[in-house]
Amino acid sequence: MFLPRRPSAALIARVLATQHSAPLSYAEAGMTRSADTRGYPRNHHEAVVGTGSDVYLRAVAAVRGWAMYDLPFTELHPPGAPVVEGAVVATVVRHLGFWSINPCRVVYVDEEETPALRAFSFAIGTLPLHSERGEERFRVEWNRASGEVRFEILAYAAARHWMARLSGPYVHHLQRRFGRAALQAVRARVERG
Repeated sequence: MFLPRRPSAALIARVLATQHSAPLSYAEAGMTRSADTRGYPRNHHEAVVGTGSDVYLRAVAAVRGWAMYDLPFTELHPPGAPVVEGAVVATVVRHLGFWSINPCRVVYVDEEETPALRAFSFAIGTLPLHSERGEERFRVEWNRASGEVRFEILAYAAARHWMARLSGPYVHHLQRRFGRAALQAVRARVERG
C-alpha cells in the first residue's frame, strides 16, 4: 500500500486489522527453510556481531526486539510486537518521497541447540497488501567452536504491486540498503548491551 505522506497510526491499525486473518500472499510458506525457491530473487546478508554466549544472548534479544527495523527509513508497527508464530506486523517504509505500509505475519520461530552451535531464527511472510510477495528470515547463530556470533538475513521476494514491478532495479537497491542497515542496527544494539 503506497501513500503520498506518512500514514497515521489509525490508518496503520486499520490496515493491520484487515490483514489479521488474511492468507499469506504466496503459497510457499516456510520457504526460507528449504532450497526450493524458484521464481523468487534471493537477497542475503550476514555479518559477525561478536563472540561468545553473552553476545549471542544480546543478539537474540535485539532480533526479538526487531532492532533490524530501528532505521531512519523504516518503522515496525505495532512497536514491540512479540515474535510469535502468527503475529501480524507492518513495516512502514519511506522511499523516494512517498510511504508504504507492508503487512507481514510471523510464519515460524525456531530455536536449535547442538554441541556445535546454538541458533535462533524467525521468518515473516507477506500478506495481500504488501508490495512484494515472499518471505524473510532473521537468524542469529553462535558457533561454539570459533565463538563467532553471526546475524543473517535471508529473503526470497518478488514484486507484487505494479509500482514495485515497474521499479525493479530500485526495489533491489532498497532491499540491499535495508540488509546492510539492518546488520548495522543489530550490531549496534548488541554493542550497547
